[in-house]
Amino acid sequence: MSRSPPSAIPSPVPGPFEEPARLRPPMSDRWTRYDLLAYLEATDLPSGEAHAFLAYRETSLMGAGWRVRVRSRLTAGGVFEPAAMAQQAQGATARGESSFVWGYQRLPSAADARHIEFRVHVDAGRAVRLELYARLRQADGRAAPPRRACCDWPADPPGP
Repeated sequence: MSRSPPSAIPSPVPGPFEEPARLRPPMSDRWTRYDLLAYLEATDLPSGEAHAFLAYRETSLMGAGWRVRVRSRLTAGGVFEPAAMAQQAQGATARGESSFVWGYQRLPSAADARHIEFRVHVDAGRAVRLELYARLRQADGRAAPPRRACCDWPADPPGP
């Protein structure tokens, strides 16, 4: 049995000079269409973790509706169902809030400045914008400037 030399064996993780692959929405097919909405990349310097967040709209071509999904390279993501977002938007407006958080959230602490969350901005009881927010760490562990990517909240697709 012949063994491959170590240099011929693919590395399971990117090396120090390799960029991780960019996240992409799934390929559309005859049942579902996927549309890119927003994309965000940020690196946590102390750990070297390259975070990426992808928001996309998933629309059933079989009449089962649509939803927004957020995928993440290193954390959990989120699924944003229109009916749940409408209910949350009405509640946020009633409380006098301009946004609410949905899906994965990492809050900062005294020992770790990382802050990641997915925000839905509201106006007059309606979802109007999705924001992917990440504030990671500089090399010395202090909070880096926040990074964000936003998109308009999708409108309902036209009927059949």
